[in-house]
Amino acid sequence: MNKISTFSATGLGLEDLHAALLDAFSDYVVPLQPSLAQFETMLNSRGFDADASMVACNGGEIAAFWNVASRASKAYLITSGTRVAHRGKGLAGQLGEASIAAAKYQGKKSFWLEVIEGNSSAERLYARLRFNVERKLDSYTLKHPAPEMSGCRRVDWPTCSATLQRFSSWQPSWQNSNETIARTPITCFLHDHGAVAVGRGGLIHQIAGKTTDSLQTLLAAAATDGLLRLINMDSADQMLRTTLEALGAELLLTQSEMQRPL
Repeated sequence: MNKISTFSATGLGLEDLHAALLDAFSDYVVPLQPSLAQFETMLNSRGFDADASMVACNGGEIAAFWNVASRASKAYLITSGTRVAHRGKGLAGQLGEASIAAAKYQGKKSFWLEVIEGNSSAERLYARLRFNVERKLDSYTLKHPAPEMSGCRRVDWPTCSATLQRFSSWQPSWQNSNETIARTPITCFLHDHGAVAVGRGGLIHQIAGKTTDSLQTLLAAAATDGLLRLINMDSADQMLRTTLEALGAELLLTQSEMQRPL
């Protein structure tokens, strides 16, 4: 018998939630097998809320989960999944409804999530839960040549942020937002016509430039780890897309950013 409750009410630890995630994502289209330390870092940087996150437990084991972040008036889905042995029982829908109810109880005004295009079962679930598509987001990998910083200089985050706001035409997804960056070790580079914030493992959190030349220079400066990863870049940013294609970047996936008003 599956019992649904908040994660905080279970008395279980993050190691139990981590074990459930590894099982649930063992056959996922995008590999996600973080270490326990990496999992904890992800939850902390994204504002994991144990009182808003719902789990289904079976015999002391987490069978399914909706890990939720709370920020001001918004709730965000960090990750959700169901262990292989517990699929086909409607747990994802039950947890979704419970998570939405918990967010409403907390006074949130909206609930946000992303779903990979082509993940038809998840797309159907979120449509049934009355989530609406807000925009499309692209993720890339880029094997950039050796770092070249002659056209850029390192700056602090406030300086970088101000320039990003000046040149960007879209808001970053919540995983790359200023609030997330504030909890994440990052390096910032400034160009006369743009800026970039890059974190560990070559993860580009935010990037914006006035020209394709400035974007190429910023990407070269950010390539301190060789392989760059750009997660959740707005598909409508044609200049960034054109620049990445010209550099030979690989489009990994496209996601729909979805929102449900509460």
